[in-house]
Amino acid sequence: MAELGLGTMSILKHGETEAKAILEAAYRAGIRHFDTADVYDRYKVEEIVGSTFASRREELFLTSKGGNELTADGMRWNPRASYLETALAGSLERLQTDYLDLYYVHGGTIEDDLDETIAFMREQKQRGVIRQIGLSSIRPNVIRYWLEHGELDVLMTPYSLLDRRIETLELDVPIVGRGPLAKGLLTDEWSERLGEKGFESWNEDELRDLLPTLPKPIQAYALAAARRTCAVVLPGASSVEQLQETIDAFQQSVDEDKLDDVLSRLPIHPYTKHAT
Repeated sequence: MAELGLGTMSILKHGETEAKAILEAAYRAGIRHFDTADVYDRYKVEEIVGSTFASRREELFLTSKGGNELTADGMRWNPRASYLETALAGSLERLQTDYLDLYYVHGGTIEDDLDETIAFMREQKQRGVIRQIGLSSIRPNVIRYWLEHGELDVLMTPYSLLDRRIETLELDVPIVGRGPLAKGLLTDEWSERLGEKGFESWNEDELRDLLPTLPKPIQAYALAAARRTCAVVLPGASSVEQLQETIDAFQQSVDEDKLDDVLSRLPIHPYTKHAT
């Protein structure tokens, strides 16, 4: 069975006290895979994760990401080894650890010097600073290059009932599936979350027709679908209440025949960008 992790990008939405409460609630529930990144709230999420779990570091599977260099007015993509070295050192300091179980390159394009980036990541793994090499990407051309030329232990990419593009690549690499609830569309709050832009390849009208037909509880079926493909299912949470709802749904049994039916009738959309 896939593991349930916690993505921490939105834990600060309601302030630092709630953020720490989310982390502690996840820990009490048995979650040990905590995913973060230096850009989340401009370093603050890493700092909170580090201060919360400093004394329990060895119990966790701790991950972070680098490659998006923060600037005064936002951030810019920087996959150079010289920058990644600085980014990784900063993450280690903020997370109060001397190694990461998994470190991701946080994006990338086929125009990058991917060989330089890959070489840097290999060196960090050889040094023991990172235990596993990860890539967080939605670009099939970049994913393929890493698999053909690099040493890729884990791929993070979106996965949900509404976004199964990764299945078209037929990869032999563990997947950490982010966004399994499709920005809340695969919850009971879908009607409040659905906007005129739709979601990924789905337009608004298609989703209004589809979502009421999915089996209930929709959240449980969405997470069960992700468990079939992903090694780690990685939802986020902006409140303790939201986290607990997700944990309950993840643990809930579903009718596997109904899930088979849903998966068979929902289309798997192809990648429309960065395919080559």
